[in-house]
Amino acid sequence: MNDYHTAILVHCGDGQPEDVKDIVVQLEREIFLSGYYKALGFGAGPCNLCSDCSLKRCRHSDKARPSMEAAGMDVFKTARKAGFPIEVVNSLKRKPNYYGLVLVE
Repeated sequence: MNDYHTAILVHCGDGQPEDVKDIVVQLEREIFLSGYYKALGFGAGPCNLCSDCSLKRCRHSDKARPSMEAAGMDVFKTARKAGFPIEVVNSLKRKPNYYGLVLVE
């Protein structure tokens, strides 16, 4: 993590985890193609690109990204520190906030 000096936090308040994942993949690709070969993206929630996952041979390695929480990041602290809203979703009336992250060298 010491190699990364810039972080782009992506917030989707009314979207779905898939929206954040799509944005992160697109950002990571554009940043990589701009010459930053260490661009690293993290999505939100579990990967649901396949109904049966094959970790040994991912069929969607161009789209699959680990989530921030799966990488041990404190999503709540990160969002709050950046001034974004995030609360525990404790009822169906509350809409979740989804976050993704792209790290850049």
